[in-house]
Order: sequence, then C-alpha cells, then structure tokens
Amino acid sequence: MTRSFAEKEFFLETFRGKTLCFALISGASTQNVATLVRCLTELVQEDIRVVLLVQPQDRPLLETQLILVTKSVCWKVVPDNETLPSLPVELWKAPTGIIALTIETHDWASFLDQTVHLALAWRMSRMIFFASQGGLTDDQGRLVTFVPFQKLSEHLRMPTLADNEFQKKLLKSILFLLSHGMGAVGLCRMEELHRELFTYEGSGTYFSCDHYCQVRYLAWDDFAQVATLIHQGIKEGFLLPRNDEQIAKILLNGFGAFLSGHHLAGVCGLFTEGYETENAGEVVGLYALTRYQGEGIGVRLVQELKNEGQKMGLDYLFSCTQQPRVIDFFQRQGFVAVDQTNVPAAKWHDYDLERKKRVRCLVFHLSRSTGQRANPPPDPLN
Repeated sequence: MTRSFAEKEFFLETFRGKTLCFALISGASTQNVATLVRCLTELVQEDIRVVLLVQPQDRPLLETQLILVTKSVCWKVVPDNETLPSLPVELWKAPTGIIALTIETHDWASFLDQTVHLALAWRMSRMIFFASQGGLTDDQGRLVTFVPFQKLSEHLRMPTLADNEFQKKLLKSILFLLSHGMGAVGLCRMEELHRELFTYEGSGTYFSCDHYCQVRYLAWDDFAQVATLIHQGIKEGFLLPRNDEQIAKILLNGFGAFLSGHHLAGVCGLFTEGYETENAGEVVGLYALTRYQGEGIGVRLVQELKNEGQKMGLDYLFSCTQQPRVIDFFQRQGFVAVDQTNVPAAKWHDYDLERKKRVRCLVFHLSRSTGQRANPPPDPLN
C-alpha cells in the first residue's frame, strides 16, 4: 500500500457518514473551481455529504462545472437577512450529495457573517474556508499549519494583520465559530483542497478547539496509518530505513499520540527484547508531524515511555541517533550522552559499522524520575 493511498483511505474513513461544509470567500476562477468540483465529486462518491456556501457572483461558474461531473447537487438560495432560514430538508435528510447554498449578499464581509450565522444555527461540526491567500503565515512568511483555539488570539495580535482587514475578520470569525461549539475549521486555497483533506501535512491551516493529545498503545486499526507515518519519517531523514518486519516490531511495541481522538500526530516504540540482562528499554522510531509544531507531541510521547518504563520496572531508557536535532531534544527531556559501551551490547549485534561511528547514545535513568513534569520543555521535534 503506497503512502498516499494509505493516508487518503484513513481520512475517507474518518469523513464517511458525516457532512463537510465549505465556504468560498475568494479566489474563484475557472481552473480553481474545476479542481474543487473534482474533489467534491470524489467525496460524494465515497458517501460523504457536502455543503457548499457560495456568493451570488460565483454560482454560475460553480453550477456550470458541477453539471459537467455530477447530477447529485441541489441548489438553494439563502436570503441575506437577520431571520434564520429554515433548515433545508436536503441538508439533513439526504445521506449523500452536494447541497449548494447561494447566500444573497453583496460583499465578502456580509457573506462571512451569514456563513458563521448559518454554520452555528444549523449545528455544523466542521467548516473549511476557501480564500485566495490560503492558510496563515507567520512573520517570516512560513505557512502555519496548525493553530489550537488557545493560540488563535495571539495570531490576531500579530503586527502583520494590522492592515489586513480581510484576514482579521476571517480569523475573528474562526475564533467565534470555535468558541461557540464548532470542533474544527480549515483555511486553504481551493486548488489545494485534496492535499488539505487527505494528507497528514495538509496544505493550509487547521484550527481546532479540541487539541487534547492522548498517548496510548497502538492498536491493530492504527497500524496502516502509523506505518505510513514511519515511512514519511524515513523519507525525511529523521528515522532509520526499516523493512516491513522492523516496522512491524515498532507497531507491536509502539505508542501513538492522537489529537481529538483520531488525528495521528506522532509515534514511537519501546523495545525491551534482548535487553533483559541490563533491564533497559530502547526508545525507537520517535517521529512527530511538523503540522503540530509547538504542541509538544515528542515530549508527551517520551513522557509516556518514561511512565511505561517505570511500570515495567526498567532501570533506564536509552536512544541512539546521529541527528543533532534529535540529540538536543532528548537532552531537553533529561537524557544524558554516554559512551556506546554504556548501552546494552545487544544493540550493536549486526549493526552497520559505518553508521555506528556516527551514532550518539543517550540514557535516562528511571530511578531518578519523579513522574510527569508540570511544565514540559519546548519540543524541537515539532
């Protein structure tokens, strides 16, 4: 199974039986709309219901493109007034299809206000906004891929927003949606929707009210998703190349960090086989998605391994790496650099001699641990 297929199947399974709502604020063009329509049609074919909110000037272009690819579309007009329109029967009764709502507004600001009003009144659980500029960027122009609710106010105070009325209003609208019960909001360009929906990295910015991170043992149903994540870490050079048998060992001895119950954010394994004499455990395959930068995913995973090691009665944990960034991360978690002779000799059985010359070893003595830290240090893995 290829990486892209495994990722896509995971997200499709997450979306099936649910409603995805999209609002087109800006950026409509013949090419972009054609790309959007193909993605929406694919969602409908997978038994996912789609609600599309558009402005009057964008309807002709969308209607023309939709007619070319699908007949499963229902158009409704929503008046622009303070009275809440009744909930269209098609919106809640049809199991699948595209429900396109034209909101009769005269500018993007009022369209955005009415979109927020309808989304909350009709109890929509997730919204994706399309805007020509795409997701948020930081003060250095880099894409900000994930923003938890607690940090959204910080972005509203960024100097780069001082003269950007469009983005300020958009972020205030997202803040309002999250603070009034919506679970998640996305922001991306139309032409990037496929990547935003079906890949771990995404292509825009994902805003979430519930960003609680749960670290637990991996389950059978997680394996395909985790294997894909491990391959990604290998491709990026953060993890050692591993064959299927070696990956299977991580799966059976691994932990995953999950956000909102199902979004896999990171993975690691704890190996003890072969290290019984030394009563040690090896931290392997530690990898966290950059999408959740700053959320301390690596810290949470390592802390869980420390807790698990104590439950198992291990004397120490160790890790071997040649990545300076990873070495720095482990040292921030209390690991200390040691000579290669201070880790179990079984670690070096059949080990590549050239690689061994470059590897650094780090150890954490569990007997010195007092449990989870109240304020974990920053997580450079994310």
